[in-house]
Amino acid sequence: MSLNQKTNSESQLSAINQNVFFKEFTFSKNDFKIEDKSELELADNLVWLDDKCFIYQTKEMNQSSSNYENWFKSKVLKKAVKQIKDTLNYLDVHHSIIIENEKGHILNVSEARKCENIKKIIIYDPNDDFPEKLRLRKFYESSEVGNIHLFHMEDYFHICKYLITPSEVSEYLDFREDFFEFYKDGANRVHEQYLLGHFFETPNVDHFNAEYIKNLKDQHIKKLDFDISGLIENFKNAIINSGFESETHYYPIIKAIAQLKRSELIEFKKRISAAIEKCEKFEFITPYKFYSMRTDCAFVFIPLHSKNINNAVVALGNLTYAIKYDNKASKALGVVVYRNPENVEKIETAWMFIEEDFVFDENMEKALKDNYPFRESIHKEIKNPYK
Repeated sequence: MSLNQKTNSESQLSAINQNVFFKEFTFSKNDFKIEDKSELELADNLVWLDDKCFIYQTKEMNQSSSNYENWFKSKVLKKAVKQIKDTLNYLDVHHSIIIENEKGHILNVSEARKCENIKKIIIYDPNDDFPEKLRLRKFYESSEVGNIHLFHMEDYFHICKYLITPSEVSEYLDFREDFFEFYKDGANRVHEQYLLGHFFETPNVDHFNAEYIKNLKDQHIKKLDFDISGLIENFKNAIINSGFESETHYYPIIKAIAQLKRSELIEFKKRISAAIEKCEKFEFITPYKFYSMRTDCAFVFIPLHSKNINNAVVALGNLTYAIKYDNKASKALGVVVYRNPENVEKIETAWMFIEEDFVFDENMEKALKDNYPFRESIHKEIKNPYK
C-alpha cells in the first residue's frame, strides 16, 4: 500500500513514534525514487537518530478475517518480514534515499545503514479475539537479517508509555532480545508487561521473578521527574548559532536531548527548572551544569535577569564554549533562561550547540583557573536509573 493511503495501524504507529522519538527523526512517508526514476517503498515507519535506527512494518487484520493462524503466517511472518528485509537491502544498495520526516523536512536517510545495530520491528493490529499463543510470540528468527521483534499494537503502545526516550527504547529492545536468546521457550510464555517490569528491575536475564511486574506500578509517577516536554518547546526560533542556517538548524539541539536517559533527564530538568525559578530573583546567578560521559556532551543552564538580556548572546556563546572546554568534551549544549521584560510571567530561552574536537586553549585554561564561572556538581553513581 502506498503511504498516501495509510492504514489505521500505520497512522497509530506514526503518532506513537513521534511522541517518543520526536517528529524530526520519524519518517512515515516512505516512497522514494531511485536513479532510473522508478519508485520504491521503505517499511511503514523508520526512525533514525545518529547511531540508532528502527525499522517498523505494520500489519492490520481485516475485521472479516477469522483464520488467525493463516493471517499471522502470511501477513506477519512472511509479507512483513520480506518488507523488513527489502528495507535493509534498500539502505545497503541506494546511497540516496530522499524522504520527508514528520516535520515536513526532506532528508537523505541512506546514512542510516551505518548504524551498527538496526532494530527490526513488526507491529500487528488484529481483531479483539486474537489467540494469546500468537500474541506471546516475541520474535521471528531470520538467518539473513537476525531476530525481528514482534509486537501486538497494544503492547507496543504500552511500553512507549513507560519508555520515554530513544535510548530507553533501544535499551529495552536489546534486553528483550537477550531474554529471548537466553530462554526462548520462557520468553514466548510471558506477557510483555512482565518483560518490561523485569527490565526496570535488572538487565540480567538469567532468571525469572513474577514479582518484577510490580515495577510498573509507580512508573507514571516517576515520569514527572524526567518529563521535559513542556520545557523545550519552540526550539527553532530560540536557537543562536550562526553555523546552522537551514530549516533543520535546530536538530543538533533535539539530538543532544533525545539521546539522554532518564537519570540524565532528571538532572537536565532540575537545572533548567532552577534556572527558570531564579532568573528574575537576583541580578546574577551562577550557571548550572552537568556532563553526560555516555554521550560526551556538556550542558550549561544560564539564568539571566531581564535587565541583562542584552548580554544573552555573549553569555551563551562564552559559557557554552567554556563548559565544553572544562569537560574536554566533543559537544556542548547551552541555554539562557530569562523572563520577558514586558511580561515577566513569560519565560524566554535561547539555545546554542557546539560540536568540535577538543583543542588546548591557554587563555581558556587561565580564565577557568582565575574565575571559575560554574557551580560545582555532585557526581553520584546511579546503579539502576529505573528504580
